[in-house]
Formats: sequence, C-alpha cells, structure tokens
Amino acid sequence: MRSIVILLAVFMSVGTSCKTKKAAKSSTTTTTTTTTTTAVQSSTPGNSAEANTSTTASGTNQGAHAGKVSHKYRAGGCETVIIILPSEGTEEIILIPKDKLNKDIDMDGQTITFDYHPLKMPQPAGCTAGVPAEITNITKLK
Repeated sequence: MRSIVILLAVFMSVGTSCKTKKAAKSSTTTTTTTTTTTAVQSSTPGNSAEANTSTTASGTNQGAHAGKVSHKYRAGGCETVIIILPSEGTEEIILIPKDKLNKDIDMDGQTITFDYHPLKMPQPAGCTAGVPAEITNITKLK
C-alpha cells in the first residue's frame, strides 16, 4: 500500500510539473514570435546593413539626432566621424561609424540627421576620438 501511495505522488508531481513546463515553453515561443514580428515590421525587406546608410528621400522619416560629418581626425586614424551638434546642457558627442557612409553623405561639413546605437567594440587603430556606433536612418539636410 505504501508503495502505491508513493508511486501515485510521484506521478502527480511529474504530471503537474510537465504541464507547467509546457505553459512556460509556449509563452516563450509567443514572446519570440512577437519579437521577430516586431523586428520584421521595423525594417524594410531586402535592405542590407549598407543600405541603411543610404540617403533617405522622404523628410517624414528623419533620424532623432542631428550632426555634421567631419574628417578632422583623419590624421589620427579616424576616416570619418559624425559630430552630434551640442544643445543646451549637452556636450559634443563624436561617433565613429561602423560602416562607411555613402559618397554623397561622406563630405566634410555635411549636416545630417540619423539614429545611432553605440557599439562595444575597439576604436580603429590610431583613432582616439569618439565612440564606435552603428548609424542608421541617415537623411541629408540641405
């Protein structure tokens, strides 16, 4: 009789724990699907990372930050940097683009709007100014 009670208790605990794991697994799948769907909706199909650095023609999809393209650190090893224009109470931020900018944007003094994400990667050799960043949604200002 004692062994039957023990077996019954083991089966009940295993049965309830499996249902809990199935529910957790299905909620994880739902979260992953939602994340994937959001990522697909936010990016344009068929664009590569280099395509993100192209000039955006419409003025409705401007980036959140304004800055100037600069080559003043070329002697130190930085090919191109983007200097975020300082506003009230903020300091100047220097960004080192991970990918090369398009030729129509990569002109010294060109004012642009863009979005960026700082990257945890080393600065290019000899380049001591700025923070490496992924630059997206670039719009050329006139």
